Amino acid sequence: MFRGDVWDTQFPAPIGKRPCVVITTSTLTSKLGAITVAEITSIEGPPFTHVPVGPDAGLTGREQSWINVTGLHTVPRPKLHRWRGRLSPGELDSLNEALRLYLDLD
Repeated sequence: MFRGDVWDTQFPAPIGKRPCVVITTSTLTSKLGAITVAEITSIEGPPFTHVPVGPDAGLTGREQSWINVTGLHTVPRPKLHRWRGRLSPGELDSLNEALRLYLDLD
């Protein structure tokens, strides 16, 4: 499991089952019992909080999806059910920039 991996998970109601992207750093994912993820949605939002992600990340059946950096969750590793793919380097850079802005890390 690596930062930028796309997985299916079951979020609590009312969100339900949907894809997510791993936010936790790759060096810690194998050592932790819970992983921080961001929701992936089919609803476009503001460009500073919604990062576009293409079908190459394993998001079949969708023309376009967005990572919602305001939808952060910590989920137990066993709740990540099915691996779909991985963000491209450019998508991961865009995600990192959106997280920096949203979390005021600069």
